[in-house]
Amino acid sequence: MGAAIINDLLPYQLIMAKTGKEAVEQTAAYLPDLYIIDLDLPDTDGLSLALALRQIHLAPVILVSAYAEAITLEQVSDTVQNYLAKPLDPDYVAQIIQRTVAGRS
Repeated sequence: MGAAIINDLLPYQLIMAKTGKEAVEQTAAYLPDLYIIDLDLPDTDGLSLALALRQIHLAPVILVSAYAEAITLEQVSDTVQNYLAKPLDPDYVAQIIQRTVAGRS
């Protein structure tokens, strides 16, 4: 799901990172309101990254994966507020983002 789709549907500024290292750098610089993290990253897994980012700045996490059976929300409920399986429906993603930012997982 591209940033342009989210920008069209929601009034949030997006900060993109392609690797876990970039995400850590971006988090320290911007202190985001929400993390949307893919489970499969080139340099780390999304769950490890979520834990690391929340040590820098506490914000809700939406984990995304192409492997719906890879993880359940119950397994990571201390770290992840929502979990989305690919392929993603833009309207549903927008709804989940709004609910997560509002604190209603």
